[in-house]
Amino acid sequence: MATKIDAEAIRQRSRDRYFETGRDKLLMQFIGKLRQNAKDIERGKGSHRRSLFVIGGTGSGKTRSIKHHLPLIDEWRPFENQYGDQVTPLICIKPPKPCSMRALAVELLTAMRVPAKGRKTEQELYVFLKEQLKERGVKAIWIDEMQDVLRNNTPKAIQAVQDILKALVQIEEWPIHTIYSGVPALSAFLQGDLQLARRSYVMRYEPMEYPDDAEWLERITAGVVEEDCGMTRADDMLTEVFLEKLCRAASGAFGSVIEMVQEACFRAADKGRRQVKLSDFSKVYEEMTGCMRRDNVFVAANWLEIVPANALYDLAPPAKSRRAA
Repeated sequence: MATKIDAEAIRQRSRDRYFETGRDKLLMQFIGKLRQNAKDIERGKGSHRRSLFVIGGTGSGKTRSIKHHLPLIDEWRPFENQYGDQVTPLICIKPPKPCSMRALAVELLTAMRVPAKGRKTEQELYVFLKEQLKERGVKAIWIDEMQDVLRNNTPKAIQAVQDILKALVQIEEWPIHTIYSGVPALSAFLQGDLQLARRSYVMRYEPMEYPDDAEWLERITAGVVEEDCGMTRADDMLTEVFLEKLCRAASGAFGSVIEMVQEACFRAADKGRRQVKLSDFSKVYEEMTGCMRRDNVFVAANWLEIVPANALYDLAPPAKSRRAA
């Protein structure tokens, strides 16, 4: 008698998996530059490039990569000092909405568990923030979803945020380094301030393409289905066409490819099957995008012409002016 499938265990095992690629090595090289520069600054001869911008599309895997690697940095790990106080050298936040100079300062202070009350002016608040960063031993700051700074903000407000970020990495006798991650819109934040650009490194998380990344698409599919979930692939998944469809369905986003394969496996497991089929992917794609069957990359005859981002255009088609553009 066949053993019952433990769908919960499959979910847990699969989501715990981390796929390392050449991007991880490159990311660590960039982080290594920041770490080395901090040491150089302590010796009095450091570089002004103290920030790293990690830019990639939604689902590209940039946030997962950073979350995976930052805890491995020895000098950024929490520790207890000689007085028994907990020191947290790395602060991780998302920008407040809307993101002003004051709101960002308060968010950073809150992450340090420091009340910001009593500082009425932005200047008072900023001076206090610099003092606390130094006093509490903060060496690095990661701000994820950084493109939100640009949303519903005036050029003046954006410039104020740019100014405070530049000032954070110029605190006298205390070399803080910063990492910012976000979607391609974040590039406008750098392009709008040449001084900030001169103080930064930039790493791109490029989308996957078929057939260039066919090997990785196969490795992900086999890794998730067979290694993580202990399942098998139906014949309609063992084709090059399937890999190309998978890449297109995920818009080439590395993290989205992994998620789509996982969800197809979870669907099969929930139905008591140990084999994953193309139909599992078509259903998962439909649920993720809300597309009509005729616009489903996995089953439509004209799948090469389908743009996943347009899945809901039949509900709210773009204005004529936008189509013409």
